[in-house]
Amino acid sequence: MIYPTTHGSEALKSNLPKFANRAEALAAARELTSRICARGARTEADRMVPTDTIDELIASGLTGIVTPRIFGGSELGMSSLVEVTAEISSACGSTGWVFGVLTGHSWMLNLFPVEVQKEVNGVPGALSATVYRLAGTVTRVEGGYRLVSGEGRFCSGIDHVQWVIVGSAVLSENEPPEPRFFVVPRSEVEIVDDWYTAGMRGTGSRSIKISEAFIPEHRSVSVAELQNGETEGGRFHSGPLYRMPMMGLPPFSIIGAPLGMARGAIRSLSENLKKRMASLGELQLAEQSVMFARIAQASVDVDTAYALVMEDAAVIDNADDAGSIATLQRVRFQRDVAFAAQKCRNAITNLFEVSGGSGIYETSDLQRIWRDVNAAASHFAFNWDSAAVSYGRALLGLSPNSIDYKKRQN
Repeated sequence: MIYPTTHGSEALKSNLPKFANRAEALAAARELTSRICARGARTEADRMVPTDTIDELIASGLTGIVTPRIFGGSELGMSSLVEVTAEISSACGSTGWVFGVLTGHSWMLNLFPVEVQKEVNGVPGALSATVYRLAGTVTRVEGGYRLVSGEGRFCSGIDHVQWVIVGSAVLSENEPPEPRFFVVPRSEVEIVDDWYTAGMRGTGSRSIKISEAFIPEHRSVSVAELQNGETEGGRFHSGPLYRMPMMGLPPFSIIGAPLGMARGAIRSLSENLKKRMASLGELQLAEQSVMFARIAQASVDVDTAYALVMEDAAVIDNADDAGSIATLQRVRFQRDVAFAAQKCRNAITNLFEVSGGSGIYETSDLQRIWRDVNAAASHFAFNWDSAAVSYGRALLGLSPNSIDYKKRQN
């Protein structure tokens, strides 16, 4: 099936495809991967995912896999988000990352008050980007909040969204700062074209500025409510996915990217080797034993990482209520996604080391995957030292000192 490129057009104001299960969503993703792969070099050169790719992802229904059914989504869960993101990332890491971020944030948006959920979801295919920490000044005013001099970094996919979710602290004279998230129309956001990086160039994770904005009360939610899983917007939905405490969940929107890139690297090197082996004799084949071993090691490392993450995602999907996932398990989520990302980074590096001279050309998919995974694995959510310390503390009965997405984002 060739999906129509209808991003932003009247054609999207109709029912988008929905999926009954993960297998259906994966099948839809696989129909797109060859075209996504063919646009890989263009995605990197343009420093953004092509609009036609975003069009196809929206029109396929995939960007709605964790959107509530009441708003036309499939409401499938974290396992589907991880696996579909990995499938797309196996074709292009930057595209998969942007897909995971924008699709995952559609889950987060539906924890906000119902009024803003209806505003955003009222246009099928509408997308939201996020900056977890926006520097600036936020104060309470009549009917909402006033944001002044807002600046933030790493806004992946900003070129394709209609809304931006930003995190900042509300300042009051006699009270401590109150961390909150706010939904701001893209039209009130200035994009700073500063995304010149060694890897993940196609994510277009540019900085943003908001000179001044009034944010109505209904477009805001407190971080405390998000962390407790007790938001008004979450209670509006029957599915437990929207009543989960936020701790440990955001990285599931992006961990599929390194997992998919690692699979793509194994496939890329294997295909190149098959072509080279066709002309080799038995003795020459025997001399390739180191390369065979590297591919085997990479495959088991990636399979291990994938199994670990999917086991955790299943815990989330199978939870009956918000309180059924213990704090230690949530800290384990952080541990496992960091472990998985670093395993994928190491696996791809090991493959790149034995790829030979052909691997260093700009036309080589493997060199782009290697650069991309090193950039992706630098995200704070994948910092192994921080995640390991948190889990070790929690395992010994101490406060986990968990990753604080309000304060750190890189």
